[in-house]
Amino acid sequence: MNLNVKRAWINLAEAARGLREQWQRATLTATGIMVAVVAITLLIGVGRGVQTDIAGQIKSLGVNVVIVLPARVDPSAFSFNPNLGGQSYLTKENAASLKSISGVIDTSLLTFVGGGVRYGKKESYPVVIAAQQSWFSMHEVKLREGRLYATTDGNQPICVIGSIAADELFPDKKAIGKSVLVNGQSYEIIGVTEDKSAENSLFSMASFQNVLYIPWESFKQKNSNAQVDRIMVQTAPEADPKQLVPAIESTLGKQLDYQQYSVLTQEQLLGLIYRMMKILTYLVSGLTGIALFVGGVGIMTVMLMSVNERSKEIGVRKTTGATRKDLFFQFLFEAILLALAGGAVGLAISYTVSAILTQYTVIKPEISLGLVAFSIGVSTLIGTVFGLIPASHAARKDPVDALRSE
Repeated sequence: MNLNVKRAWINLAEAARGLREQWQRATLTATGIMVAVVAITLLIGVGRGVQTDIAGQIKSLGVNVVIVLPARVDPSAFSFNPNLGGQSYLTKENAASLKSISGVIDTSLLTFVGGGVRYGKKESYPVVIAAQQSWFSMHEVKLREGRLYATTDGNQPICVIGSIAADELFPDKKAIGKSVLVNGQSYEIIGVTEDKSAENSLFSMASFQNVLYIPWESFKQKNSNAQVDRIMVQTAPEADPKQLVPAIESTLGKQLDYQQYSVLTQEQLLGLIYRMMKILTYLVSGLTGIALFVGGVGIMTVMLMSVNERSKEIGVRKTTGATRKDLFFQFLFEAILLALAGGAVGLAISYTVSAILTQYTVIKPEISLGLVAFSIGVSTLIGTVFGLIPASHAARKDPVDALRSE
């Protein structure tokens, strides 16, 4: 075996022995790193799980769908326009003009109605949407029972309710034919949608399963001042939605002011959301970085105390042939092993908590191999950086002075 490798193994063995002899102190010291690793791993894991959940919700809008918003949004940079929840200048005529664009199959108007849904003394608060029948050809809907409304239904006061809201209002599962009140207006339920994966989503209460759909024409007839909040544009399967955005922008630009609308693909919408999530992740990681720093300072402090208390051991090793380099790496290895032990326990705890959350809640953290490698790397780095000063202090000790101090 190479002499340098042999000496490295000896120094590593000495480091492990030192930690075993002071296992209680080592355990307390590693706790700081453990807590920091748990915080970082779970927060990043939960963030990734939320991103996956959001992506699923956006993709559930349907394939080849372009969204027209009632305000200007810059897809290249995250920005919030308060008019997205305010006055809309979009009209039914705007949607009709888009159908003439080559590559556009159909459009659908959506209006967010707001308010709750009442049946007798029971109330539920789904997302109430007035949507044209064409929406169901863009957005795949699975029915638990009943049917979807069609153009032949005219302006009938009917609705299709999502499974979450239906189960809240009708525990006996008998919703078809019942009439519910939406802002004081009566609508008869003709269908109940179902999607188990969405029901288990973190955003199930705001998903397209916790929805009550009303025919847009019927709602508009009862509420003449209702505005159009979204125009959903279905593109042909062979057409690239990105390529159609300029044509849609141009058509709308002839009817509306530039600031009164935006056209986004699903990919651009996801990009905006991911950008916001990244900002939050960076902020949270910065806060948990403080815990790592505190854990590192704890390792350095304890290791400095250990160096002073083990002067005799250092003196004996040096008088029996150990070099400054040997002592330096012995105590550096101790610091790294402490950090790695804390990191390993932290990962085990994170994985356990993640499994519990996944099994019993709607939060689905994603702890990937990359995240595990990142946590181990951070632990190693902390141990290395904060172990340098104690290791240098041990290496510089004079063997005679070290023995005399005992």
